Amino acid sequence: MTREWSIERMYHTVINATDLDRTVAFYEALGFAVLNDRRHVKWPDFVGRIFGLKRAQGRGVLMNLPADPGGPMLDILEWTEPRANPIPADGLTVPRIIAFRVKNVHAAYDDLKKRGIDVTELVEPQPRELGVIGCMCARDPDGTLIEMIELQPGLRHSQANESLRPK
Repeated sequence: MTREWSIERMYHTVINATDLDRTVAFYEALGFAVLNDRRHVKWPDFVGRIFGLKRAQGRGVLMNLPADPGGPMLDILEWTEPRANPIPADGLTVPRIIAFRVKNVHAAYDDLKKRGIDVTELVEPQPRELGVIGCMCARDPDGTLIEMIELQPGLRHSQANESLRPK
């Protein structure tokens, strides 16, 4: 059976923020740029219904990567009604994770540490057949983990499905 509709492409990912300006500054440090500033827009009543909420208000900023101007955006939202809660970094709560491919993960790690951004250990996974050069995460101000992974040239994804298969 064929469908009359299809998903065309990734549009944006919503990042909940408890302090919009602080969170925008974090993503700017990662290389994102403000595409559309919606800090002073009053949300129409239908916005709450879209998200299954009785009421929704907030402030927002759309950001993108200048190197990928047509690519997916980040929609940074500071919810004012209802309020969003940060994700605890307690080692017990499963985090929200957004993953990005990076060029030179080692330089990214060094740069973010120098900027005082909380980063996890830089891991160089073994076996090498995985195709991963290195991987680490930075935690945004509200606990969302930003995974940064560098793959060997020519790979679309890690080769975990092949290299970790039982022999």
